Amino acid sequence: MPSALGHLKVIDFSDTISGQYCSRLLADFGAQVVIVEPPAGSAVRRLPPFANDGDSLYFFHLNTGKRSLAIDLSSDKGMADLTSLVVGADVVVVPPGYDCGALQLANESAVFVDISNFGTDGPYSDWKGPEIVHQALSGMMYNNGECGREPLYGVANRAALAASVGAYVGVLAALYTRKRSGAGQSVRVQIAETAAAMCFPYVVQHIYNGTVRARSDQAIPAGQVLCDGGWVCIWIYNHRWKDVLEVVRLPELENDPRFCEPVVRRQNWDALFALIQKQVVDWNAEDLVERLQQAQVIAAKAYRPSEQFANRHLNARGYWSTLHGKRPVLGPPFSLSATPRVAVTDAPQLNDRQIALEWPKKSQAQLKTGPSVPLSGLRVIELTTAWAGPMAGRILGFFGAQCIHVESPNRVNSWRLNKEASNPINFPDGKPGDRPFDRAFLFNSQNINKLSCTLNLKTQEGRDALRKLVAQSDVLICNFRPGTLKKLGLDYDSLKAIKSDIIVAELPAFGISGPMSGYAALGPTMEMATGMSAMIGYKDHRPETTGPSYMDPIGGFNAAAAILTALIHRQNTGEGQHIEVPQVEAAMQLIGPELLKAIETGIDPERNGNRSPYASPHDAFPAAGQDQWIAIAAEDNTGWLALCRLMGCPELALDPRFKTLADRKDNEDALTALVAEWTRDKDKHDLAEQLQKAGIAAAPVNNPRDLALSTYLAHRGFFTELDHPFAGRHNYPTLPIVLSDTPGGQHSAAPGFGYHNQFVLHDILALDNDEIAKVRERAMMTDTPQPGA
Repeated sequence: MPSALGHLKVIDFSDTISGQYCSRLLADFGAQVVIVEPPAGSAVRRLPPFANDGDSLYFFHLNTGKRSLAIDLSSDKGMADLTSLVVGADVVVVPPGYDCGALQLANESAVFVDISNFGTDGPYSDWKGPEIVHQALSGMMYNNGECGREPLYGVANRAALAASVGAYVGVLAALYTRKRSGAGQSVRVQIAETAAAMCFPYVVQHIYNGTVRARSDQAIPAGQVLCDGGWVCIWIYNHRWKDVLEVVRLPELENDPRFCEPVVRRQNWDALFALIQKQVVDWNAEDLVERLQQAQVIAAKAYRPSEQFANRHLNARGYWSTLHGKRPVLGPPFSLSATPRVAVTDAPQLNDRQIALEWPKKSQAQLKTGPSVPLSGLRVIELTTAWAGPMAGRILGFFGAQCIHVESPNRVNSWRLNKEASNPINFPDGKPGDRPFDRAFLFNSQNINKLSCTLNLKTQEGRDALRKLVAQSDVLICNFRPGTLKKLGLDYDSLKAIKSDIIVAELPAFGISGPMSGYAALGPTMEMATGMSAMIGYKDHRPETTGPSYMDPIGGFNAAAAILTALIHRQNTGEGQHIEVPQVEAAMQLIGPELLKAIETGIDPERNGNRSPYASPHDAFPAAGQDQWIAIAAEDNTGWLALCRLMGCPELALDPRFKTLADRKDNEDALTALVAEWTRDKDKHDLAEQLQKAGIAAAPVNNPRDLALSTYLAHRGFFTELDHPFAGRHNYPTLPIVLSDTPGGQHSAAPGFGYHNQFVLHDILALDNDEIAKVRERAMMTDTPQPGA
């Protein structure tokens, strides 16, 4: 099979998990990747968790499909050897903050990639940044866990690996524009900024009306029950209330005064789920989920990591492969019909093959055109709703594509909130106005740089108009349920007949095939299906999910990555293709090492709050104020000694309960109490500064107000002020992917409903007035949601 990136040569001497995952994605789709390691081997080779044979499962997961070369970069000869490789490379992944000047002079057509914690200048540039710090600063951690208890940071290194996907997107955008200009450039991504980009909707809500949602206000219409075989999350929308009761065989609760009305039902949520729990305690978890899904109720089992290798759905899809008949390899994050992931080979042994130190030098192409936005001239059609699909389109629009958000006149994007009562917390200044569906913070946070066109695709005229639009477009993105496009006659084969090089990307939660392919899902239930939730939670408590929803923005990043991979292939060959981004499988990459460890040993990580086997203390501690917290992580004994000194208790370092990491882990409750007593009356921001200056990883657990006022994000240019025709002028978060010569940008606020109908019909489709009138009438083109929405 051909590969999308087989023409690329990549050098990775980043020596970080972020850099190595970025280059692994390049290797997955055909690039020749060489990791340059120190003579003693990459530091990633020494990262836990470890396989039974002692190999780092992090290194294995991040470096399949690559080759290794050991070079001592502290010597002149080593730098000369590195330069010899760089002159023939297309992409060079460098260590955080690396000065690329000399290497860029050696190869001006290469794309240089720098993924760092906080950048080299501005606030936090000298801060330590383990995962708990990034999640605390991002605003995501503030949403997680029970009100009154310490918030939860999550699991693994999800922020770092999300930044890798962002960097991969930036690399491909730079390579796409290089085809036109002949020039390379730098791509910079910061993990802290990426983590904030995963949690931006509620920052926009605060900017709109000052709301800071407390964790006590974060109630979602879901709960969990423990069944035979595991925990099950049940999402109870009001319109599915009777369906839930029928499935769990509790029809008598429909008229129970505690539950019959939605508002009262929410007030008695714990009592409701206690009754459901009693009813289903002996039911099989997967059977319950299947029954609920058949009744159109969103539900999911919280799969344990050790279960995933035998997962019937994943196996039906052929997700897993094995190397040497033993070690599993995770499936690809996305699948491309014409250029699938290349056959996976083992992670390399140190310096395991002879690699010519001099790759053929890249010809320095003459500058063909001046710098431009990478994707200018491309047109993208979005048939999407909520978060993941629109975010994929938003990323493409950020890099210059024209994105047309096609909306139904009578089944409107749920994030426009047109079905909901006009709760003031959703709108600027708390006022719904005459067009609340154009003033909702959720939709407006996610649909920047787009056009809105309404078409009823259930009518022949609506489908015909879309087909005409496809004939003049490059990409179509859809996050409807599998099979929906085919029912509408708009599947890939049908659209390919209209536009031979069209790229169609579908984002089904569980994939297009397999026994769970038809399951409906939301971010939290997808998180349960990955195996993440089983690792997140308080000791001896139920699994937790990451709020507001971690899977959706990750799904958007992966979809944009897949589309850009296909665009690179199309740019070189003229061939379009079909893309499948199964969001659950894509997100499993973020916990790949943890999955592999549990599968090999059969032992699942225990939920234990924020505590880590590799650091202590490693937790969130109370700070001054209501529900205010600070995250602190002593990553090694040096950090622990520094913490003892800053606390004014140097004798703690000599206390036999706390002398070593093993001692601190054995006495962690006592240690947590001591640190909490010290932090509880201190300002979280000031204390974090003091801790970081002392060399201790720490961060305030930020809420939306903190993010809106963040000096770090302001320095990074994270916010863009935009005028919205119905919501007014406000700051909106941007994207964390910075290209040095052809940067993306935000130029227009989210569109009003149907705001660009005339532009699409007249300026793009070039219809005459009679044709426009016919389409408007029969395809129900409107600028106001119709009854039944």
